[in-house]
Amino acid sequence: MKKKNRNGLSALDVIVTIVILLVLAALLLPAVQHGHPTNHRSQCKNKLKQIGLALYNYHDVHRTFPPGWIASETAGQSSGFGWNFQILPFFDQAPLYKKFDSRQKLSNQASGNSKLASTIITAARCPDDKGPDQAASHWMSQLGTTNYVANFGVGIPATYSTIAGSEEKLVAPKFVQGIFGPNTRIRIRDVKDGMSNVILVGERRMSDGGTEWPLGKSEGSFNSYWAGIPNINAVNPLVVVATATGGLIEKCDESDLLCTVGNLKAVQNSEDRKALPYFGINRDSRGTPLQTADGHTAVTAGFSSWHTGGCQAVLGDGTVRFLSENIDPIVFTNLMRRSDGETLGEF
Repeated sequence: MKKKNRNGLSALDVIVTIVILLVLAALLLPAVQHGHPTNHRSQCKNKLKQIGLALYNYHDVHRTFPPGWIASETAGQSSGFGWNFQILPFFDQAPLYKKFDSRQKLSNQASGNSKLASTIITAARCPDDKGPDQAASHWMSQLGTTNYVANFGVGIPATYSTIAGSEEKLVAPKFVQGIFGPNTRIRIRDVKDGMSNVILVGERRMSDGGTEWPLGKSEGSFNSYWAGIPNINAVNPLVVVATATGGLIEKCDESDLLCTVGNLKAVQNSEDRKALPYFGINRDSRGTPLQTADGHTAVTAGFSSWHTGGCQAVLGDGTVRFLSENIDPIVFTNLMRRSDGETLGEF
């Protein structure tokens, strides 16, 4: 009977095998390391797609997109619930939505609203952003943070009028040139430019060392929240929405800069920019990369992200586009206005 060959691998075979494995590892490691940001961006894109779908499902049921935030004629009675809260039932978060008492303020403790608003919703957070999932509030113990804010349009968002003689009156929805504002009920048919030519929701990075966003501030180290505005009298609506430019939204006559903002005459040079700041993607109103004087990463009233070179946004037709931080200001501002009638350039 013939004996079987029981010889094992030679030392040379082992060495060659190890060398081959090391070479393969060296080739694969950079690809794996490089793949993480790409994978995160894809995850973020999918989250924005789900937000877009939830907004459309909300529209199917209510025949309108949700309000940017809810306010009453009396500021002290405003609940402050935001658009993201309104779409929870269409976002696999119906059980959480049902636990809230929307008849009470967002910050109400007795109803449990305050505690519920601290819930961490992973679908509201970009995986590329390492900022805190919760942030302290002056009005509530903690609030769940978000990387996704809705399109207000142009001008600095406000809940109540600041025009002399009409103080404390709710800002009329007609001044909202985007999709989401105080008590807005924007329908698809209200978007005259076409749904593929307007932004619904975009990204905003979390700022390390961020604090609550005060009224009157358009940039700094501030947080954004998924549930809404904890105190309309003191907290900026920018915690739930974004804008492309500065300026008072209520003053919109023929001489006002906001009326001609589709042409962006006020942001095409540094001198005019003082009159109407432009909040570029990943840039402050001076056009420089986001960073505060004390070294903290900052945010502005606009969109931003930790993705290299720009941020992502879901458009009105449900598609998600990556917007370069070098996008033409005219194109970007037109994307933020639902019915400006301007020709949209390439982006």
